[in-house]
Amino acid sequence: MSAAAKLFDAQGYKGTSVRQIAQEANVNVALISYHFHGKQGLLEVLISGYFERLFQRFDEQEKLDQDRSAFERLTTNIRLYVYYQRDHALVTRLIQRELSVESMLAREVMTLYSHRFKHAFAKLIEEGMATGEMKTVFVDSVLLSMASLLIYPYVNLQSVREVYYLEPLSDEFCERLVASTNELMRSLLLPSASFHK
Repeated sequence: MSAAAKLFDAQGYKGTSVRQIAQEANVNVALISYHFHGKQGLLEVLISGYFERLFQRFDEQEKLDQDRSAFERLTTNIRLYVYYQRDHALVTRLIQRELSVESMLAREVMTLYSHRFKHAFAKLIEEGMATGEMKTVFVDSVLLSMASLLIYPYVNLQSVREVYYLEPLSDEFCERLVASTNELMRSLLLPSASFHK
């Protein structure tokens, strides 16, 4: 799977053959067909594994943060997601590329995982609005702004490096991204009295 992620990232999904993946992984090409039913199956396992691990981490964090406010839990999830993308940068970029192409796989990923991802953040904002902790907002617009900020650096690693001279895989960059995203969320969601605290 690591070999496939590396080659899909470098050459694109369509530009990578099963034989190349087997060669990179130093395995017999028949093993890919046996375990994954070919290149498409391997891609699907990469994507589903990525999201299932991410949601498991969200669930584990939610149990740890039960007594915290909705906004605090939101910022914890933002931090978790930034570092998760960083730690799985090749697969993050691969998934976002696949989502940018109209295909059956993209529709399946959106149906199964993108809506679930959105819900993980939306429920915290909705909870915050219900308790009065957060302002009443159009949740989808807030989430679109947040997702744009969080996802862009890991979809466009090369651009961030060569145009902005930043290293998206560094701890320093991750901390800045977390801080700026949290600042955006604070300005969009918290009443102005809470914003100045």
